[in-house]
Formats: sequence, C-alpha cells, structure tokens
Amino acid sequence: MRLSSLFFSILRPFFLSVISVLLLLTPSAFADIRVPDAVVTPIAEDAGTKQHAFVASPLDLAAYDYVEEEFMISGTANTYKKSGRWRSDGEWGIQISQADLPYATRLLVRRPANPEKFNGTVVIEWFNNTAFMDVDVIWAQSHQELLREGYVWIGVSAQTLGVTALKTWDRERYGDLRLNSDGLSYDIFSQVAQAVRRQPETVLGGLTATTVLGVGESQSAIRLTTYVNAFQEPALQVYDGILLYSRFALSAPLKNGISMLSPSKVFIRADNRLKVLQLETEQDVFMFLFRLARQDDTEYLRTWEIPGASHYDDYGVSNLLPQYQRDWPQLGSIELVCKNSLNKVPQHYVVNAALSGLAKWASDGQAPAHSTRIEYKNLKVSRDANGNALGGIRLPDLEAAIATHNYANYGVIGSGNWFVNAFACPFLGNTVPFDQAKLNALYPTHQDYVSKFTQAADAALEAGFLLPADHKEAIAGAQAADIP
Repeated sequence: MRLSSLFFSILRPFFLSVISVLLLLTPSAFADIRVPDAVVTPIAEDAGTKQHAFVASPLDLAAYDYVEEEFMISGTANTYKKSGRWRSDGEWGIQISQADLPYATRLLVRRPANPEKFNGTVVIEWFNNTAFMDVDVIWAQSHQELLREGYVWIGVSAQTLGVTALKTWDRERYGDLRLNSDGLSYDIFSQVAQAVRRQPETVLGGLTATTVLGVGESQSAIRLTTYVNAFQEPALQVYDGILLYSRFALSAPLKNGISMLSPSKVFIRADNRLKVLQLETEQDVFMFLFRLARQDDTEYLRTWEIPGASHYDDYGVSNLLPQYQRDWPQLGSIELVCKNSLNKVPQHYVVNAALSGLAKWASDGQAPAHSTRIEYKNLKVSRDANGNALGGIRLPDLEAAIATHNYANYGVIGSGNWFVNAFACPFLGNTVPFDQAKLNALYPTHQDYVSKFTQAADAALEAGFLLPADHKEAIAGAQAADIP
C-alpha cells in the first residue's frame, strides 16, 4: 500500500466526521426543532365587560351559516438566536436562546356551522400589529371568498403589541393572557397549526382539516418570511402552504421589531420545501423595494405582482373601519383626510385568487399560474398612455381603464388628526378618474367599454388571477357603470 493511501485510510474517519459536523452547522440545513403541543380552552362570549371578542366580525355571520368563537392558547415556547451568519439567500440557521418560556394568547375562529359546508382548508392569519393592535387584514380583503367557499379562518394574536391592546381593551376578558416577547411568536404560530390538526374537537368544533395555510400581510408577512426561512422544519410539519401578502424586501428579527439592516434584502431560501405564494402590489415592489428581493418561480415558489395597486386600499379600509370604530369609539372622531382619493384597484379579487390557488396547490399539487413582473426602467415604473403600470397581473381595471391608479398619496397638512393621516395615507394609494373628454375618446359607446372590460376579465379568469364569482361581479359592475 502506498504511503499516501495508508495516510488517507487512517484519517478518513476523521475527515468524514469533520464534513458531517460542517454540514450540520451549515445554515442551509433545516433546524431540527420540535414544538410542544399547547392547551386550547374556550373564552366565553360574555367573559368580559365588552360582551364580545375584540375585532369580532361586524358581519351577520349566522346569515352565512358561520359561527365565531374565541380561545386562549397557552403553553411554553422558545426564543431563538442566529446560528451562523444570515445572508440574503435566506438559508438561515437558528438555535434556542431561552427554552420553555410560558405564554398565553388568543385565537379568534370563524368556521362553518354545518360540517358539510367546510371545504377542508383552514386559513391561519398572523394578526397585523402595525396599528399597535390586532388587525385582521386578510379577512377584510377576502371574507367574501372565505365565506362563500366554506373555509375556516383563524386569527392569531402572535405578538406582544396585540396582547397588550387586548388587555387594555378588556382586562377582565383578557387578563390571563401573557406574552412577553415577539421571539415566542414563531413557535406559537407552529403550535396553532398543531392544535388545528391534533385538537380539532376544540378548535374546529369537530371539523377535520385536510389543508392548513399560514397567511400574513405587510408586517405579518415580513415575520412569516423569517418563519419560512429560519423555521422551515417545524413549518413543514404543520403547514401545507404560506401566503406572503405585501411583504417588503426585508425580514423580521428573531425578537421584536423589523430588521432594517441585516440583511437589507431577503430571498426565499433555495432549498425551501413549503409551497409559498408571494403577492405584491405595485407599491410593495417599488416604494417598499420588494423588487430587490425578486427571484424566479420554482417548484415551491410563486410570486404575483399587481400593477396599479397600493399597499392597502379603499376596499380594505371600508371593511376594517366599522369594526375598529365599534371597538374603539374614539376612532369614530378620526377623519381620514388624504391629498388624493384612495386606491380602487380591486386587489381583493387577486387575494381571493391567491388563497384559492394556494389551497389547490397545497391539496392536489395544481400549481398557481406564473405572473409576469411589473415593468420598470431606469428605476421608474414603466407606464402606458393612461399612466398605469405595465406588466404584472392585468386586471380589467387597467386593460379597460377609466382612471389612473398608483400609490402616490399623503396626508393633508393642517387637517384634523393630521398625525394619523400622515401615517395612513401613504399606504393607501391613489385613483384619479379620467375626465369626460378622455372617456368619450376611449369608449365611444357604453358597449365599447363593456366589451373591452369583459375581454380583459375573461383573460384574467382563464389565467387564474380572477375567480368565477369575482369575474361575474366585476362584469356586472362594468355593465352598471355610467361609462362613458
């Protein structure tokens, strides 16, 4: 035997051991984290002074044959810290920082009363806390689709701001809740899905889930980006798909807040095995720099972009305001005064299609359509003759335009509650209707408008970006419109 061969045979076990350790330490290796089960107990409808849950739906859910129930979920969860360096590729490692910390938070469940109506899919929404309280943003946009198709929807108070607001709103009802760190939120989000699968008699009223989706918008989507990249293994155990709606280029840290610097742009990890659909508005792509984190679609990733749409819009605000003005009467005196009218691109239709598409993808492997990207050149959005963005998902509101849609808006200086307006208006976009002369030039007759609108709606329906019920509603709206 040659000396070199003998040397290698002696050291071979050592080299293999070193390689094995390095592979285990590589951030792209999924962390093997086991999340314990939590305890779920009902919160009585009349448990507190307010006689109903915070952000209980203002809709008559019984008319849809739905019920709304509230629960406390409690147990222990871990906080985490980075293992290795976190780079833009999202292939992140984690390790436990503090183990088995006690917590108690709440779930809000809206489900079909009749088991035969349940379609088998549970949508778990990470409540948005940007307004320092729980906001059911995705429910506000997609309640029509969720109700008509028989989904179960669950809102999770995953963060400290939401729990603090709950206890402020009704200390008698929520006094037993305790959540001291947003670092616990990632385990909590896994535990909720575990409870759906393992405690259906309590959480779902005996319904059996076949598909479980995690969803979040804006701040919540940013935290879910970290969940997908850093908590891939526990997520794979309990979630079948994740909807990231209006995430920025950033990620969230493993504790409180949003990470602005480390890293400044974040991709979904290349070895991701969760079905992830990213839904981005024109404002998210450009003003909030999601374009820096664009990546190609893969077997497990789809990205849809909605030109003309703002981060949030007139439809969402009109659905959210009534319940928050009911629960916080002081909000009733706040008038939203923006320089421009709020954005009216019906992005909720695309949110509906995204939820439906993700559910089908997760349940039967039928992947959603590929969306083209919104076009830009020289760091500016490319626009058509009507001032609307080119590329992306072509809703009929852009293809048969009667207005210019974009995200340019801001609060009016000197207006009442100017601070609120200065914060809210830039997120709510802008729609500027065409004048009569332009409408007459574009659509000499009403039928000209309806025909062009219908053609565009048919194309969006065929592509999978518009659902049949929304297609029908959109065309009925065009037929009823006084155009020109």
